[in-house]
Amino acid sequence: MKIRILSGIIGGILFLFLMIQGGFLLSLAIGFLSLLATREIWKIMDQAGVRLSLPLAFFFNLVLMIGETILWSADSPRLSSGSLWGLTFITLLFISFLSFSRKGITQGVFVSLLAQIFVLLYPGLLFTYIFHLRNLAPKAGWQLLLFAFVVIWGTDTGAYFIGSAFGRNHLAPKLSPNKTVEGAVGGLLVGTLAGVFYGSVLQWPFLWSLGTGVLASFAGQVGDLFESFLKRLAGVKDSGHFLPGHGGVLDRFDSALFALPVVYYLALLLFY
Repeated sequence: MKIRILSGIIGGILFLFLMIQGGFLLSLAIGFLSLLATREIWKIMDQAGVRLSLPLAFFFNLVLMIGETILWSADSPRLSSGSLWGLTFITLLFISFLSFSRKGITQGVFVSLLAQIFVLLYPGLLFTYIFHLRNLAPKAGWQLLLFAFVVIWGTDTGAYFIGSAFGRNHLAPKLSPNKTVEGAVGGLLVGTLAGVFYGSVLQWPFLWSLGTGVLASFAGQVGDLFESFLKRLAGVKDSGHFLPGHGGVLDRFDSALFALPVVYYLALLLFY
C-alpha cells in the first residue's frame, strides 16, 4: 500500500507539472504513454487469441501523435486534424488489409483486421485529447485539462469509499465484481461536485461545470468498465505494470480516455 500511495503521489505531481508546462514535454509524455498503452492492448488481444501487428500499431500511433502535435501548433488545428485522421485511417486500413489478406479468408483474419484499426482508435485517438484540451484555449488550456482530471479523480475516490461503505448491489458483476450501484452513484456525485467546485474557483458558468461534470464522470465510469471488458476477454487482472501498485497505463487512464473527449467538445461551447 505504501508503494502504491508513493508512486501515485509522484506520478500525480509529475503529470500536473506536464499539464501546466504543456508544449514539447507534454507531447513527448503523451506519445510515450500512448505507445505503452498500445503495447498493453496488443498483449491483451494476443492473450485473447486475436493476432495483431505490433510494429504496425506502433508506427501509425506514432505518426498520429507527431502529426497531431505539429498540426496543433498551426493556425487552424481543428480543421487540419480531421484531414490527418482521415489519411491515417485510410492508410492503415489499406496496409492492414494487404497484410492480413495473405493469411486467408477466415473470420479470425477479419477480426484481426478490425482489431488493428481498433488499436488506432483506442488508445491512439483518445490519448490525443489530452493535448487537444491543453491547446484549446491559450490561457485556460491546462485548467480545462485539470478540470477533467479533477472530475475523474473525484469520481474514482467517491466510488471507492462510498462503494466500500454502502455498496450492496453489483453494478456489472461479469465485468467488475467489486463495483456496485451505490459506488457508481457516489462516484458520480463526488466527481460532479468536485468539478462544480473547481469551476466556481475559476468563475466558469455554473451550468457548464455541472453538466460537464455529470457527463464526464459518467463517461469515465463507462471507460473503466470498457477496460474491464477488454481484460476479461484476455483473463488478466491488470493491463500492465506501468506504476508500482497501480497496474498499467490503461489501468490509470481508462476513465480519462472516455471522459476527456466529453470535456473537450463541451469546452468548445464555453470558449468558442
